[in-house]
Amino acid sequence: MLIKLISKVEKVFLFTVIINISPIFTIAQDTVNTKNNNKNRFSIEGQLYPNFNLDVYRPQLKLRVHLKNSFNLRFNTSFQRSLSNTKILQNSGDGLGYVEKINSFYSSTIGFERVFHFDKTHLYSGLEGVVGFGRNYEYGSRTDSISYIADFNYNIIRPIQQFGFRVFSGVDYNLTNKFYIGFELGLVFINTVHKRGSFQTLDSSSLTDSDVTIYIPEESLSNLTFNGVGVLRIGWKF
Repeated sequence: MLIKLISKVEKVFLFTVIINISPIFTIAQDTVNTKNNNKNRFSIEGQLYPNFNLDVYRPQLKLRVHLKNSFNLRFNTSFQRSLSNTKILQNSGDGLGYVEKINSFYSSTIGFERVFHFDKTHLYSGLEGVVGFGRNYEYGSRTDSISYIADFNYNIIRPIQQFGFRVFSGVDYNLTNKFYIGFELGLVFINTVHKRGSFQTLDSSSLTDSDVTIYIPEESLSNLTFNGVGVLRIGWKF
């Protein structure tokens, strides 16, 4: 299955490369203002996701570096972190346990764009690489996560790694010399690896093994999907 996914991505990538290196017969229509473009060497933008958008990859912030009139470097980044703490009450008594869950993930990309200028409208296409890392940790004190157990503690450790790449095309419309809005559609291949983890229990009331560790095997998941459907981008040049 993974080989088939990679084969599809290679075809899309080859098509994108051909588009980017082919002469554009509409280049004579280019009306870019070189002076204005040189003034705005950087742009930063955010992205608004509608409720129906179910992308597996959702960058929150993008930085563009305008190298020349027709070429940009781009950097995307996103970060999520959630922390929950659940209390476990003793059925009869004042005993209290808790379960703490920590889920966090950071991802970033670096990519290249080729841009075509048409008055206030900019069309572009390109390729970017995706990397990410995070963790899914869980800690239980005086509980097995369901019932209160005075002498029982546990922890679950699951590191996460992610890599992939994405081909994309989009359009920007300049509202002013500084502000623009845009849309972008891409095809992204993401491989997410839940690294080898561990489940450790500490039972001080045990007469045999009070400390037991069970290793959780590595798990990998790959996705090849379109993304960016309906997403509105809002940017500022400076």
